[in-house]
Amino acid sequence: MALEKGEGFIGNVLKYSVATWLGFGITGAALIIKGLLPAEVQGEPVTFMTYTAALMNLGILGLDQSLLRFYKEPPAGAAPRGLFGACAAFSGAFMLGMGLVCSVFFARPLAAALGLGVPLIPLLFLNAALYMLVRYLNVLLRLEGDIKAYTLETLWMQGCYNLFYLLPGFFTASSTVLALAAVLSFGVVAIAFGCRVSASVRLPAPAQLGGIARAVLPYGVALAPAQVLFTLNSGICLSFIGNYAGERARGLFAFGFSLAQLVTAIQAGFSTYWGPYVFAHYRDEQARIGQVHDVLNFLVFAFFCCLVMLEDIVFLIFPDKAGCMAVFPLLMLGVVFNILCEGTVYGNAIARRPWHDTVGIALGAAANLGLCTVLVPRAGLGGAALALAAGNGVMFLYRTLTGQYYYRTVPSAAKTVSGFLLAFGVTAAGCLLYDRFWLKLLLVGAALFLYCTLYRAQLQKLWRIGLGILRKLAKRGDGA
Repeated sequence: MALEKGEGFIGNVLKYSVATWLGFGITGAALIIKGLLPAEVQGEPVTFMTYTAALMNLGILGLDQSLLRFYKEPPAGAAPRGLFGACAAFSGAFMLGMGLVCSVFFARPLAAALGLGVPLIPLLFLNAALYMLVRYLNVLLRLEGDIKAYTLETLWMQGCYNLFYLLPGFFTASSTVLALAAVLSFGVVAIAFGCRVSASVRLPAPAQLGGIARAVLPYGVALAPAQVLFTLNSGICLSFIGNYAGERARGLFAFGFSLAQLVTAIQAGFSTYWGPYVFAHYRDEQARIGQVHDVLNFLVFAFFCCLVMLEDIVFLIFPDKAGCMAVFPLLMLGVVFNILCEGTVYGNAIARRPWHDTVGIALGAAANLGLCTVLVPRAGLGGAALALAAGNGVMFLYRTLTGQYYYRTVPSAAKTVSGFLLAFGVTAAGCLLYDRFWLKLLLVGAALFLYCTLYRAQLQKLWRIGLGILRKLAKRGDGA
């Protein structure tokens, strides 16, 4: 029975992973493009897109989350699509005002702080506004159950954010041209899907807008800081590198961070399914939730080891990016911290203490900023990678300690701590022995063997579940 439940759980995760895996193909294509483009070409455009996401999360005021929460129960008697129009109007007005003020009065200091050219500042706000509209449309299509349009728009949105803006880099080194390509790509998506819904969207009456604002703004604004701070983390590093270490170093960091994001393949579809599952079953399935934590740890740690062991292959394919080999394990460690929060922090939400997550992310961003200030002028690329990993570690530690205080999902603290100690050892080996392939392969391979021994129960369970799924698929094939 337990095996069948495990197979059903994995089946549900895989079902929710379809769009994510298709999007992962776009991310992989973007990584190849970044590998082929000179490092000097991509540093500023990647920084531009990183701050596009941060400004989008700031300008949207968390109202995309309010739309998710209140769509089925619109306040002030509004229609569901009227609520969509009101939320989009509130965010759009705020973004317009912020963009005009910053572009007219603060373009130069803002450009200096972000490590961007002054002409890019108006384009940055325009791009963020279009991205915000695309995000709203994405939420609406999901809420209305238009799966085909939702999947298509999601993939197109990911292509805009990760891939399309890079393509002109094969013909020009102008960051302005690449930024305009980003604006154009988001504009096409916004027009294509906006026309699909615009005919049936009506803004609520002015008398209703006040009641809607009183309901949606406090809810959304309370959630907004966490997303803004989260997206700022890598942007902080990119800005400091651009200001102190030059465009080539910034391009190397951008490539290495994109490569490190491959670890998120383990998380594909997991978050979409896991959050609702925890909230529905935290009272009666705490043991299973703890088991999933251990399985997630094992998969992420094992994949981490494999990437460190075989990173040389990537840099043989893209030798121009070999300059980031020494810091790549640190970048991956920072990403690992983010992923593993999925198994440790839901206690804050269960206890209705979501502000702990905001505080944790803020502490991580502050640590990243402080360390970048100290380390990047002295150590350049390596200092930024260390700052990012340390900042994400601070965030993970605070959110995990508070989450576990309210709801325990870690069955064995000793096993989890031992896994992290091994991860730190793998990171040290990857950074210090980046140019000694066989010795690094031997040491990281030994760490992977220890991981498999430490998590042997999880490995055996995954093996049994995998065989069970294959047997069911084989029976279906025979039946057909």
